[in-house]
Amino acid sequence: MGMISAANQEPVGVNDYTDRVILPRISLVIPNLNSGDGFERAIQSVLGQGYPDLQIIVADGGSKDSSWESIQRHRSSIDVLINEPDDGQADGINKGFSLADGEIHCWLCSDDELLPGALLQVGKVMAENPDADVVIGDCERVFADGLRFVVEARDDTWDIIGMQNVVEQSATFWRAGLHERIGELDRSYNLAFDWDYWARMRGAGAKLLTTNQTLSRYYFSDDNKSGSMGYQFSVEAYRVIKDHGPLGGWIADIYRFLYLNFDRKGCCDKPPRASKIRMGVFCVCWGTLRVLIGRTRLRAYNWHFAVLQERGECWWR
Repeated sequence: MGMISAANQEPVGVNDYTDRVILPRISLVIPNLNSGDGFERAIQSVLGQGYPDLQIIVADGGSKDSSWESIQRHRSSIDVLINEPDDGQADGINKGFSLADGEIHCWLCSDDELLPGALLQVGKVMAENPDADVVIGDCERVFADGLRFVVEARDDTWDIIGMQNVVEQSATFWRAGLHERIGELDRSYNLAFDWDYWARMRGAGAKLLTTNQTLSRYYFSDDNKSGSMGYQFSVEAYRVIKDHGPLGGWIADIYRFLYLNFDRKGCCDKPPRASKIRMGVFCVCWGTLRVLIGRTRLRAYNWHFAVLQERGECWWR
């Protein structure tokens, strides 16, 4: 397990680079189920990459809306098309990767997009850093009310991944050999299959490389599952942290205790909505835990957005 950095590497044009280095083949899976116009945006962002050795795999779960029309419109550019019912998004992605033949793997949700030059940057840093198993770049988040900001790839990702998902999936790429070692995504998850996968990468000793280029754009709508399933997140986050977190997984129990007894009761709101008595108990517990488990582990607790989602409140500002 290790960390290397490509922070100072600048994007280059295809013609400036391919004459000197053979770029690795990339297999990109797009899972889709009735994503509407989002699929068109996603596929256009992939086709616009101009990457010289790209396998595009679309795993469609049986769409009946305009996204299926978009798939048919771009059928000649899609190397592999799977069109059959699946057992959720993770299952569709697994089906796609089972047919992948590239050296580098990634998936792009059908409502997100790659930014220009993203694949070339990934291919470049992977070619120049053969020890790297995983590349993570920056990602721009776009919310329903128009707010947008860039989430930077963190150098401490592997240190924190067992407690908090700090990886932006659409800006993450890994070698096929690593995929073979750790296996498929866990289909029992509805939301956190990516987080579990990153934690398994760390557990397998994968070497992580970060690049400061913004590689993707992640869209949050009013109804996509990443922004509307707060309680489900808490259930699945508990599982991931229990399996991969520090203190033998007991940190998951601490986080769930904070979530159920204080966060959901208003102690973490700004300003707090809890009673003075509960706030007093919360402050005592927080101070005690800071001594017992350390400031870093305690501050990695970040489930408050799930509480706001449960209430139907704005959770991203």
